Amino acid sequence: MLGINLLFAGFALTLNGVSYLTKVDDRARGAANALVGLIIAINAIFQTSAATDHITHGFAAAMWLFALNYFIIAAHIFFKADNWKVFGLYGLFAAAVSFVFAGDTLASNGPAEMIYMWGMWGILWSQGFLAILCGIKAVDKLTPHVLIINGIASTFVPGFLILLGIIL
Repeated sequence: MLGINLLFAGFALTLNGVSYLTKVDDRARGAANALVGLIIAINAIFQTSAATDHITHGFAAAMWLFALNYFIIAAHIFFKADNWKVFGLYGLFAAAVSFVFAGDTLASNGPAEMIYMWGMWGILWSQGFLAILCGIKAVDKLTPHVLIINGIASTFVPGFLILLGIIL
């Protein structure tokens, strides 16, 4: 399930990054984010019920974080929200959770792939907090690139490698 979820998250992250650089229809982008959130939430239910230790609970937590992330983005798009402060605050929360799980995975000698992914996701969500709530313009200029890099390097590629049985 984690590999499937990461493939979809990779698509949505990359789409959201590309939408900063070129015009993307907001209805299509909103629908894509909502559908990705729904797919990940459904899989997260199964991951949560199958979790047996703190590492697998971490996998489930990651998927719940991503599901809510895409639901918040979809809601902002569909309701044409000008104020994204809810997403910025969510970014702070999700970044804190990500860095704690990265540290816990490191401390427990967990899979290096998960330390990498949690760290990358923490950077991703920190960027949302810093750009939106703190108003740091330099971070905001990096947003499309951070989204695209994370979409490919921390979700799509790891998801593909998980499904191929190469990692995790």
